[in-house]
Amino acid sequence: MKRIHLNQKAMDFLKDIFINKLGLEIHHLEKFISLTKIKTLKKKEFLIQEGTVCEFIGFVVSGKLRSYVQNDSVEFNNDFYLQNSLVTAYTSYLTRNPTNCNIEALADTGIICITYKQFNALIEEDVRFLKLAKYISDVFFIKKCKRETSFLKNSATERFEPLCKAYPGIEQEISQYHIASYLGIKPESLSRIKLLTYINK
Repeated sequence: MKRIHLNQKAMDFLKDIFINKLGLEIHHLEKFISLTKIKTLKKKEFLIQEGTVCEFIGFVVSGKLRSYVQNDSVEFNNDFYLQNSLVTAYTSYLTRNPTNCNIEALADTGIICITYKQFNALIEEDVRFLKLAKYISDVFFIKKCKRETSFLKNSATERFEPLCKAYPGIEQEISQYHIASYLGIKPESLSRIKLLTYINK
C-alpha cells in the first residue's frame, strides 16, 4: 500500500461524512487521511479471502468489488461495494476471527484503508472518533438487517427494486450473473424480472 492524494470527489464524500453527518471538524478528517494508505487491486484480485482476519476499514475511491461466500464450488454474492462506499469484512474486523467471505475486485479498484490498530489509536487519542466508529457500525448493521428482512418477506422481483435504489447504476456496473447471485436467483430469472419491471413502468 502507498500514500495517496485523494481526488476532489473522494474528498467531498469524506467531508460529507465527517463534517455534515458526524459533526466532526476538518482536522479530524485531515488526521484520518494522514493515516490512510491506498490499496490498488487489478480486476479479479482479492482484497481479503476466506480464512484470514480482516485488519482494515476501507473507502472505495474507484472501481467496484463484490463480497461472496463459497459452498463447495458454488459462490453466493452477499454484497457489492461501488465508488464512495465502505468496504470491510466487518464481523472479522470486530471479532479478530478469520472471515468466511471473500472480497474480490470486479474492475481495477482503489481503496483508502486504515488499519484496526490505527483506528483504535485514533479513538484513544480523541474520543470524538467514536462517532465515525458508530457510523461505520450503523452502515453495516442497517445493510445486513435490510438484506435479511428482504429475503424473509419479499419475492425476487420485490428485492430487485431496492437493490437498484441502494446501488444507483448497478445494472451498468455489475454483471447480470453477479446481480442474480445476490438476489438468490438464476440469471434468466433476472432477465424476466427486468423485462416485467420495464413493461410495468
